[in-house]
Amino acid sequence: MKEYESFDRIGTMPHRSYYIPFAENEVIGTVHGIQDRTTSSRFLSFDGMWQIKQHDHVEDFELHEELPNRIPVPACVQMYGYDHIQYLNIRYPFPVMLPHIPYDNPCWHYRRVFTLKKNPEEKYYINFEGVDSAFYLYINGQFKGYSQISHATSEFDVTDFVGNGENTIDVLVLKWCISTYLESQDKFRFSGIFRSVYLLTRPEKHIADYKIETELCGQNGVLTFYNESDLDVRCVIGEQDVVARAGESASLTVQNIRPWTTDDPVLYTLYLYANGEKIEEKIGFREVSIDGKVFKVNGVPVKLKGVKRHDFNCETGATVSLENMVEDIRLMKELNVNAVRTSHYPNSPEFYLLCDTYGFYVMDEADLEMHGAIGRDGRYDTRRWEEYAENEIFTPGITDRHKALVERDKNRTCVIIWSLGNESSFGKAFFDGAKYIRNRDHTRPIHYEGLQNAEAQYYYTDMVDMVSMMYPSIQTIKEKVLENPEETRPFVLCEYTHAMGNSCGDIAAYWDLIYNNEQMMGAFVWEWADHAIKNDKGFLYGGDFGESEHDGNFCVDGLLTPDRKLKSNALEMKAVYGGKTSSAMVDTDIPEAFGSRVSELSIEVNEHTGELISIKADGNEILCTPVHFNITRYTDNDRNLLAYWFDRWKLPSCKPHIFSCQKTKNGYRFEGCLATNCLMPALEFSLAYDVVGNELIVSLSYKLTDYMHHFPRVGIEFGIKKEYSEFSYVGYGPTESYSDKHIACDYGYYKSCAEENYDKKYIRPQESGSHYACKYLAVNGLFQMTAEEPFSCSVNPFTTAQIRDTLHDFELKENDFLNVCVDVAMRGVGSYSCGPALPEQYEIPREGKNTFKFVF
Repeated sequence: MKEYESFDRIGTMPHRSYYIPFAENEVIGTVHGIQDRTTSSRFLSFDGMWQIKQHDHVEDFELHEELPNRIPVPACVQMYGYDHIQYLNIRYPFPVMLPHIPYDNPCWHYRRVFTLKKNPEEKYYINFEGVDSAFYLYINGQFKGYSQISHATSEFDVTDFVGNGENTIDVLVLKWCISTYLESQDKFRFSGIFRSVYLLTRPEKHIADYKIETELCGQNGVLTFYNESDLDVRCVIGEQDVVARAGESASLTVQNIRPWTTDDPVLYTLYLYANGEKIEEKIGFREVSIDGKVFKVNGVPVKLKGVKRHDFNCETGATVSLENMVEDIRLMKELNVNAVRTSHYPNSPEFYLLCDTYGFYVMDEADLEMHGAIGRDGRYDTRRWEEYAENEIFTPGITDRHKALVERDKNRTCVIIWSLGNESSFGKAFFDGAKYIRNRDHTRPIHYEGLQNAEAQYYYTDMVDMVSMMYPSIQTIKEKVLENPEETRPFVLCEYTHAMGNSCGDIAAYWDLIYNNEQMMGAFVWEWADHAIKNDKGFLYGGDFGESEHDGNFCVDGLLTPDRKLKSNALEMKAVYGGKTSSAMVDTDIPEAFGSRVSELSIEVNEHTGELISIKADGNEILCTPVHFNITRYTDNDRNLLAYWFDRWKLPSCKPHIFSCQKTKNGYRFEGCLATNCLMPALEFSLAYDVVGNELIVSLSYKLTDYMHHFPRVGIEFGIKKEYSEFSYVGYGPTESYSDKHIACDYGYYKSCAEENYDKKYIRPQESGSHYACKYLAVNGLFQMTAEEPFSCSVNPFTTAQIRDTLHDFELKENDFLNVCVDVAMRGVGSYSCGPALPEQYEIPREGKNTFKFVF
């Protein structure tokens, strides 16, 4: 069998804890508050420029061939012009023919030369922290080994392969291997040596591995060190100094400790000494427990205010720098986040050191997702998941991933939960790995949402300690968990409020429930930041790279932009995670009239459509585009309704059809409907325009037809001159707000301008800049408007149709006018792109009316 069609690794060391050895008397440097591993004399980085050559097939590889090109390591090869960039969500990127891999399997031959002063009394280990998806290693022309698991560290003892002086490393990286069947995560599918590579120099006999556990005993902390090496290890923490004999454990007690929490992440320094080496561990004293239905840290119930995070950078792909990680950590703190679910693989090792230092709870997840299995027969069928989960061909691969997870990160204080993986069902192939974690670490509970899509016999398995769901409705949570007497486990929303586009309208409702129910542990937003590739135009997503299989902009689903700018989703989350779950309307005075009112106002109406085609104030035309009906919108969370709205009911082409037009003393009265060819009306309306002195009164009432559901909005839209950019309003602000999304806002009087009101951070343009429950709108120098009932409004540079129909923000065409939208009603934004349907209370009423008074 070909190595890449087997889950075996060849020539690798056993999985172990992440640590960097230093010389015994060496000063350990710091960077961004964590250990600077580059200050160790025993650490030799191989990051930098390597030679490279691409092949179409594994068999084309020749060890001694010339490599004509250069590429930095770490890096993703697709970001340097090799292969092609591809975004897939739930599909495998090749024909599904388990356990086989296609013959056409791109691969990359890397080469690096380094110089070594070899000491015969020392050993040498090369570490690859991340290679996607598998690789062969040659040292000085000799085959050393083969490894896989993209997000796991692969360590090789190369002592017998390296020599004094110049040495050559050759690495053949495969795009796909059998592990690709287990790595079908929702992400751009990158390849290459994407994390750091380095050489460790160790004494002949040295610390191999160890496990650290902490316990709180009154005011004191007890640290137990399990020595898993074949030599004695001296352990020093503060004034405590003990020796752990080879293969045995030792305990150290620290008096009057401050327990580690996310609010007070106090770390104590533990030094390990053996045979001239020193290893530094920063340890927090904390305990994790489940008390009945309640999840606790240090004996106190906690709420996990979480996000899900990929290692991703819009310019470097899956390769992220320490500075990138620090930026994420600091932004999370600013946004009241206290927990991270690594999605859906272990993140870079140094990310956990940052979480220890800055204070974050981590749900650490195995590099495992078999989402492609679900659609391998052309349908989306969860039974296909179950078949793979029960298929014991996967047992060694899954077990190895679970070992890699727990062994690397077992000594990280921040890790409070192990997660078996993501969206892969559950069955016999999981048993050995889950049992390994349970036996290896009794101090942390195990999470796995995959039970929701597994055979019923597994639902209450003792291999998992909590119940977990993705995107359930509030009602589902109540029925299946909170009101279910058989459900005695803590409950976590491992994924919720899908943050795609203008989203997170449901976050406050979830947290009303979480804050008020002790069984609910918390929730993790999908996801932290958009995935998109930056070029000189802007950001690109699936389908923009000429790939035939892709999942469009479904990767653009974050709280932040790819370059880490905050969107309104992030602000909504910040408010809710800060404890705010409601924002009341408060009495706010409407400003006094500004400027001088016009003395003469006239209008012109199209009697066949009801559109207001001209408003003249003292003879000057106000309108750049007619006042017309506005009943459509696009948000990413409307994606599941677009076929209903645009294909079935063809709402963009609906036109007003007038049944009656009555000329009145001061204006016009219309009765009619909105409809398009071949179809019945979408709604019926009454519309009136009245000019009274210098005031224009617009009255609009509507009634949705019985067969029309989930209607986007009902309102009017018109264009005004660009010089009238500044506006003010009384409503929810200062950011965009909607019926279900205004917790980050306060009710009051706000000023803005059209250029700033529309949020250009949406990569796929969409509804933005509306302000909910307004009672006043003024466009400076042009008009003031009030209404009988609260309304929504926006003043933007783009029309509804432009925003609806444009695929990228950089493709929006500048207009020679500004666009004003005034809505009688608009549906909430929700999170239906992947989450539950919008609750009924946020749909627009089936009937509605309002009267707007414009003063020019």
